[in-house]
Amino acid sequence: MNWGQFVVQWLHVGLGVLWFGTVLYNATILIPAISRLPLGEQRRVGSLIGEQGFKVIRPVAGAVILLGLIRGTLFGPIKSLDMLTSAYGITWLVGLAFAIGAYVWAERMVGPALARMNAIPEAEALGPDGAPTPALESAVGVVKRNAVLELGFFAVIFTCMILMRFGL
Repeated sequence: MNWGQFVVQWLHVGLGVLWFGTVLYNATILIPAISRLPLGEQRRVGSLIGEQGFKVIRPVAGAVILLGLIRGTLFGPIKSLDMLTSAYGITWLVGLAFAIGAYVWAERMVGPALARMNAIPEAEALGPDGAPTPALESAVGVVKRNAVLELGFFAVIFTCMILMRFGL
């Protein structure tokens, strides 16, 4: 048994589950649950969760990408540029591109959308009737759309990982 390969694979998969699981959990459970709270509580809880989430997920995502590179090359079949034209190599490149894309998407789209949503002053976020204003509804819509699109990156990545397991 190659212990280096075992450790790299274990960390790659474990950290990948943490990254993907966090995004999936946020989109399907956490955000809908927090949305039921009063706006002030949503912002307080959401900002704390977001701050902690970015602290954890940034290095985790970077490690997943780095370990995937190592797993595919040093401990995998990608030993030359010619291998990148094989079915496995193409699938590996697609997975890598979408993993990098998911990381960039979170940094450039999800994070800034959350910041813009949270920057709306509370007095401008709710109308006189206590309902969200169009500005807040629009900002929330952008955050939700970006979160769903981020899940699309992971659907492709997950599919690539399964295909590579079968040598495709």
